[in-house]
Amino acid sequence: MQAPPGHPVQVLPGASVRFIGRMAETESALQAVRDPDSSGAVVVGPPGVGKTALLHQVLRSLDGSYVVRVRGIRSSASFSYRALGFLLSEVPGTVTHPALVLSAVSAHLREEAGGRRIVFAIDNAEHLDKASSTLIGQLLSGDSASAVLTVTDFAQADPVFMGLWRASSLRRIDLRPLSFEDTVLFVASELGAPVSREGVEALWSVAGGNAQATRASLQGFVQRGVLARRGEAWVLLPNRKGIGHDVVSTSPLLRTLTRNQRRIVDLVSLAGGLPWQDAARLADPSELDALQDAGILVVLADPEPCVRLAADGLADAVAEQVPEEEAARLYQDLRSRPGAARYLADDPAREVGWLIQAGLSVDVQLGVTAVETLNRSGQHRRAADLIRMITTRRQSPELALEAMIAALGQGHLKDATVASATLSAAEVELDREVLIRYLVEESRLRRLHAVGDPALPLDRADERLTSWGLDRIGQPPGDAQDRSESVSLGRRVLVARAELASFEGRYRDNLADLEGVRQTELSSSSGREECASLVALQSLLLEAMVLQEPTEPALRLAGVLARNLSHPQVAHQAADAALLRVEVAFLVAGNWAAGRMIFSGSRPSSSSWSLHRGSLADVAVALDLIARERVRDATALLEPVVEQLRVADRYGLLPLAEAVLTYCDALTPALDRGVAHLPPAGRAKGSPWMVRRATRHYQLLSQALTGSRAEVALQLQERVPSDRRRGATMWAVSSLLSALRLGSRAAAAELEALSENLDAPLAEVCLLYAKAILQADTGLLIRAVEAAAASGDYRLAADIARSGIDQALADDDRTAYRLIHRRLREVLPERLKDGLGVTALGLLTAREREIAVLAATGRSNRAIAQHMYVSVRTVEGHLYQVYSKLSVNTRAELAELFPAEIDS
Repeated sequence: MQAPPGHPVQVLPGASVRFIGRMAETESALQAVRDPDSSGAVVVGPPGVGKTALLHQVLRSLDGSYVVRVRGIRSSASFSYRALGFLLSEVPGTVTHPALVLSAVSAHLREEAGGRRIVFAIDNAEHLDKASSTLIGQLLSGDSASAVLTVTDFAQADPVFMGLWRASSLRRIDLRPLSFEDTVLFVASELGAPVSREGVEALWSVAGGNAQATRASLQGFVQRGVLARRGEAWVLLPNRKGIGHDVVSTSPLLRTLTRNQRRIVDLVSLAGGLPWQDAARLADPSELDALQDAGILVVLADPEPCVRLAADGLADAVAEQVPEEEAARLYQDLRSRPGAARYLADDPAREVGWLIQAGLSVDVQLGVTAVETLNRSGQHRRAADLIRMITTRRQSPELALEAMIAALGQGHLKDATVASATLSAAEVELDREVLIRYLVEESRLRRLHAVGDPALPLDRADERLTSWGLDRIGQPPGDAQDRSESVSLGRRVLVARAELASFEGRYRDNLADLEGVRQTELSSSSGREECASLVALQSLLLEAMVLQEPTEPALRLAGVLARNLSHPQVAHQAADAALLRVEVAFLVAGNWAAGRMIFSGSRPSSSSWSLHRGSLADVAVALDLIARERVRDATALLEPVVEQLRVADRYGLLPLAEAVLTYCDALTPALDRGVAHLPPAGRAKGSPWMVRRATRHYQLLSQALTGSRAEVALQLQERVPSDRRRGATMWAVSSLLSALRLGSRAAAAELEALSENLDAPLAEVCLLYAKAILQADTGLLIRAVEAAAASGDYRLAADIARSGIDQALADDDRTAYRLIHRRLREVLPERLKDGLGVTALGLLTAREREIAVLAATGRSNRAIAQHMYVSVRTVEGHLYQVYSKLSVNTRAELAELFPAEIDS
């Protein structure tokens, strides 16, 4: 296995790795084993899911038990007592009668256990020989022992175990694949370093959470250079050549398949899926059941029962490895079935891939339709791969257009530029739809590449529509076909202009231009084009409304958009873009929880939507972690994000990720690392205004931690007029709030004036905070602390409290100091009560704190001295330091600072 210099790969066959997840299953098995009225537990799951690992984890937790390890072997299942031969060899004398064997083994085990509980650890219990199963069953039934068994198919195990389960004596635990979150931990443990979300998603797509399959795929990914070490993290690289062979050849899910089962898997992989009725006609239903039990196939019931592989990436890998002749034979076989043509037509990308794999010719229009379908669903890499396999690309402007879209979707601007040049050279020959779509994509390329005016291609599109007698927005005279074409092409240009306004931060323009789509809901007859346009326009309007003020009208529009996103004709690509912009807007407005709650039910599959996929997901989570004062967790999350975005950055997020990581480093002692993450000047020029604005914001916050707080506060305030002109009111609020947190009283009056007219959770906190500072009102300040903590922003709560405490200490107002300090400690999580450096508590040494807590409970100096085995003079000296640092005079005042310790 190759590894970058200085970074040895830690993926080793049979290596001992940290056990990941499975806490509930482990605890359930332990409870069953320890329960005197139970025979133990049987762990059921497909090959490679982690049954043996769970068994070992249970055994590690069974201190004080006498463990007998047994392993079933298929080839030995016909030989009596083969599985327990090692045990019988230790029994004195030679016994053959089953009753005598039971008695002798039972006596031997009791003697060896010496009073400890006897536990059988049985791996592959379905392969035990009959005699061994019977003997173990008798020991379990007689309360002489308990057991933890693993089986792939419980129905194949000896009936004695099934009988114990039916009698509720043996607890069954069905082990499911690792969750995505557990897979993240598992992969990081295997490699000894964090892995980017994109890397884990690629592994998840081929292994589906199966632990053995994940480990095998991981080795292949590293060997092929698909996963590579970059800095302190592993990232996913674009090259996937040869990875399909590795995945198929090493997958534990495919290793034991019969010839008929493998034929079913090949067929379903090539087709992408089959209606259950067709699959049942083409294959033995019992074989389908076996493949389902093994976790290879799943049956989805939407809209009709359909058989698919459990992992989409595994299906792609299998399809790539089917021999040409076999692929052709399977294609002809399926084509001969009634209804197959309709099913293949529903997934043109799969059909084209199948035809290519089978060495059959591909109709040009079918190829265009296939690639367009992939692009529309956000599968841009697959679209680009398919285009490269279709040799007619140069003869088809439609394919050149799809190549441009695929390249832009992956952030490959050079490839997009090449495709754009091809289209530009043939512009006079392009039909209406291709030309307008090309001009829309050209505008997109220009804004991402920061080269040329992105509005010019849209102006040209308007000119062409006018020259054809078509209106950009309205309905022209003419027949129904003309009206339909006008609406379709006009929508594309309208959406592109609104997207450009958002990209440039002209939110007021979208507020004015898109008001008409606020209440529109999709109908059952709405087509794909109408759905894509409407969700795009509504999300752009909602983004502008939320950034101006996340009021009730904005939340109502969010509800309408959420319902529209659930429409079956909304493509994943359209939904991705819509969710990206609105949920980031909610995050900026300090109302992310509301956004997530509204849109959580609109996703048909969490793995298909942008906020839960790729680096964007981790950047959003990192910002939330910082607010919750989990900075080190945010740093660990962002390090692989930055390295991954340096490989490919389709959303222009790298400058923001670097700036936020720099801010995290500035908040922690590892300050010297922060400088390396500062984005170079000009790097963000091709990023959306939102990213550029957020990048500059976090750059300033980092500077405040290392330089002049007053200067940074002034720069933050200077950005407010521009934000308000754009319609980004919540950014103005955020800037003023940050300036006030940095100590600028001048920002308080402006923040009060701006916040009192806004109806948003963040604005409520800001209003209380600003009024408290301006009026020197401790009660208002405490309410601001409470409101910030209730929103989950503990860092803001601490900063607000710090402002009040600093002022109280300056005014020698000990009552205010104690009130603010006590309330802050009450609203903060236990882990943060002393870690934010809000008060002088952080200045106490460990010995001073211990003495302070004892004194706060009312103990005398002498009692404290006796408790700590020190002199009274030592206690008095420490209390003097405590009183000075905390600005208190009595034990009663001290007690107000340690309410939790006193209550406990």
